[in-house]
Amino acid sequence: MAQAAASTCEICTAGAGEHYCQLCDQLFCGSCKLSHLRTKISKNHTFLSGPNINREETLLCTEHEEIYLFYCHDCDTPVCRICSVEKHSRHLMTDLTKSTEKFRSELAKDIESKVTTSRQNVSKIEKDTKAYREEVKAVIKNFTDEGNYWKKLIDQKVDSFVKLVQDEEQKALQKTSAHTKVYRGVFENCQQWQKNIKEMETIADVLLLRKLKHLKIDVDNIDLKQVPERSSVSYRNKKHSDTEIDSLFGELKFRDSTALMENTERQQNTRPPEYQKRYRYTCRSCGNEQVSIEEPATRYRHSGQGLSMACNNSKCGFYNQLWWHDFRGKV
Repeated sequence: MAQAAASTCEICTAGAGEHYCQLCDQLFCGSCKLSHLRTKISKNHTFLSGPNINREETLLCTEHEEIYLFYCHDCDTPVCRICSVEKHSRHLMTDLTKSTEKFRSELAKDIESKVTTSRQNVSKIEKDTKAYREEVKAVIKNFTDEGNYWKKLIDQKVDSFVKLVQDEEQKALQKTSAHTKVYRGVFENCQQWQKNIKEMETIADVLLLRKLKHLKIDVDNIDLKQVPERSSVSYRNKKHSDTEIDSLFGELKFRDSTALMENTERQQNTRPPEYQKRYRYTCRSCGNEQVSIEEPATRYRHSGQGLSMACNNSKCGFYNQLWWHDFRGKV
């Protein structure tokens, strides 16, 4: 757009038109500007100077070709002197400059409020993330220490637990990062809007009002939702014995309180298979041998009988007291 600084004074046509009278819609040189302001009828006229002059964006009333002087609150629009009498005589109107300044001030406060809320939300997320990661470290250390105590038997179990917690941590951190990115984006947008508003101070009121309204739409579209509850993790120790592997570990819980670690073996005898005592029985009917961890009753040990169960030979299936002798080791 053409800048007024490249034009000549419209009064004397000799000097450079460096000053623009908003009320007269004319360019003045420095000398003519002083003369214009000395005149009683135009002493209160306002000027724009230098790069702030942009005549192409000077907005006049399309019906009367007059500058806008008032702001009609009932119609939410700027009006000229004639319109204020003919169409808005009973409407609530205020000075356009004062209304625009008030609007700018209120909008600036609204943006500042969102900046403050965004900053607080980011701070809460960072604080919660730090606390959560400390919990993760504590939980990992807790069951890692237990795992080291039983290291020869449960190294693989410990590794799987660590991986599980770290995977959940990664998921939680990804969600946290997404929330942080949203609020940082709002924060950066608000900062840019603050800068834009400050740069608009020298723009003509009508144009400034229009720009501020457009900006308010963007500001109002921001919905600062409450920061979600931070992720959480805990680990509860459980009493155990040297013959129980799975039962050595407690329950690992995340925010949804779902138990992710349960005992995978619920056998009557929880000793590791390689250390369990086994018994070999012989069917008295077909001679078929079968192995079981079921111990023969004491009263049958001297007679050679010891377990009342059916033969696992499908062709036999005879149910009686099976002969037995015990042994250790794998079958």
